[in-house]
Amino acid sequence: MRREHLSRGLLALFSGCALAAPELVPKTSKHAVDYLIVGGGPAGLVVAEQLTRNPKVRVVLLEAGPDSSLDPQVTTPAPFFLNGQYAWNFTSAPDPGLDGGAPELLQGRALGGGTAINGMGYCRGSSSIFDEWAHQTGNTGLSWKSMFDAFKATTHFQEDVHPPDQTPVNKTSFGKGPLEITSQRFQLGVDRPFVDTMSSRFGLPEIDFASGYGIGVSEQIDTIRADNRTRSYAWNTFGWLAANRPNFEVRHDAWASKIGFKGKTATSVTYNDTLTNTMHTLEAREIVVAAGAIGSPQLLLLSGVGPEKQLRSLGIKVVHDSSQVGENLADHHYARLVYQTIPEMGTTWQWQFNDTARQEAIAEYAANGGGLLGLPNGNVFAALRLPDKVFKGLGNYHTSLPKDRPHFIYEYTTAPFQAEFANRSTITPFASLVAPEARGNVKLATADYRDAPIINSAYWGTPADKAAMLYAYKQYRSVFSAPALKPWVPVELFPGPDVTSDDALWEAIKQSSGSFHHPMATVAMGKALDKNWRVRGVKGLRVIGSPAAPDIITCHTQGVAYALGYRAAKDIAAADRV
Repeated sequence: MRREHLSRGLLALFSGCALAAPELVPKTSKHAVDYLIVGGGPAGLVVAEQLTRNPKVRVVLLEAGPDSSLDPQVTTPAPFFLNGQYAWNFTSAPDPGLDGGAPELLQGRALGGGTAINGMGYCRGSSSIFDEWAHQTGNTGLSWKSMFDAFKATTHFQEDVHPPDQTPVNKTSFGKGPLEITSQRFQLGVDRPFVDTMSSRFGLPEIDFASGYGIGVSEQIDTIRADNRTRSYAWNTFGWLAANRPNFEVRHDAWASKIGFKGKTATSVTYNDTLTNTMHTLEAREIVVAAGAIGSPQLLLLSGVGPEKQLRSLGIKVVHDSSQVGENLADHHYARLVYQTIPEMGTTWQWQFNDTARQEAIAEYAANGGGLLGLPNGNVFAALRLPDKVFKGLGNYHTSLPKDRPHFIYEYTTAPFQAEFANRSTITPFASLVAPEARGNVKLATADYRDAPIINSAYWGTPADKAAMLYAYKQYRSVFSAPALKPWVPVELFPGPDVTSDDALWEAIKQSSGSFHHPMATVAMGKALDKNWRVRGVKGLRVIGSPAAPDIITCHTQGVAYALGYRAAKDIAAADRV
């Protein structure tokens, strides 16, 4: 099936549905803007919603992308990987760890940010990392106890019909927040065999990954509305709440090009209204950058805040020499396997390329939100540590991590990650290093905001990371030879059964390496930022969300982006007395 065929079916399905999106009418006011937020992702929208609860505080939010909330291909879970039109199509710079390979690093470019296009998996990861953040930064609000409250405050759990043997969820780990979390309604054929195999082979407990535990196996929970199986995300939750208030204004298709300064005080943002291709400058008392871990350092650098040598080489006036802006980039990188599966599995191929199956899927989803279109094509993952022997003679970074932190996540999808197998019914397992030692960076390519930055991703960038990836790839491959799994994956398509030597497997790893699209820590608190989210060395400028995190967490990152937004809002309100 071609993309447009599915789109037509989904548009027909949703035509006439009354989706309560707010009408975004430009608001005029003689009052100054108190907070100008750049970036409409989870952190930015949570901060906007929190601050505008005070009717005396005026907030304007700029988002470079459009409002995609009425596009059924966004709101329907299964086609999430087809939404590239709502993404910044970044790619890594040619990476020495991949012999010059340059994998894509997509980031959300719509109201909702990455939460508008991601795979909807929700987790929180190991509790110890948050306590470490609090110790590193001096911000006690980043401790697990405080962050757990933030996780709860931003979410609620809604029970859905689910299989009786599904991983149980601790509902006390959720509160009454806007973001809806639910479980999967049915299981793909391989889901339970995978859970049981990982549990028995590695001694992993079944956990929900929402209560502070980092190691285990789970049938993942998702940011999906239970009643109609549509995407629950930052814009149609926090954003819609704020957009109905007179003291909040959203300007979408507003691409920020530069932060303006008077001396060392940030006073304005210049942006391109891309619908009319006109430039505008908006002043505010405080600028809050929430443009993600790639866009945030890029905007600071374009505005003259960053390493002096880099800025001067591009002719950018230096406002403040900050060596840490754009540094410390961490991401979850993976390498893939591909197996041909059997018709009983239930795969993306069935609703993409089989006309009968597609019509059945659309009809079932229309009837009750069920079927293959109501889930994100793969919902189970395991998080585990590797044996210490893997790192012998390679330093102690990985072995010294607290024992609640995994080294790897083993996951799979039925979405076609490799183009050569797109017209086959496949499952793609991938092993992701979630505690990398190597760090990359983000630098400017030019002084033009329209040019993508240079992203040095540092794939398998230390000997220990490389050794870990090779070991995990072989280990994960062996899992799919287990008696309970083999019937579901009868044919290995990649790397292929004849690929057995370490050298050949490393070539396969380099060929299949990619990103989970989880970059973090590029304007890190404790380095580029002080403990109250302020950019060190200047005034009137904060950075929040994933770039402000001191380090990367141990599972999917959207949950922590919401929680960081919540903590930032509380800190800002307290410090500024609003």
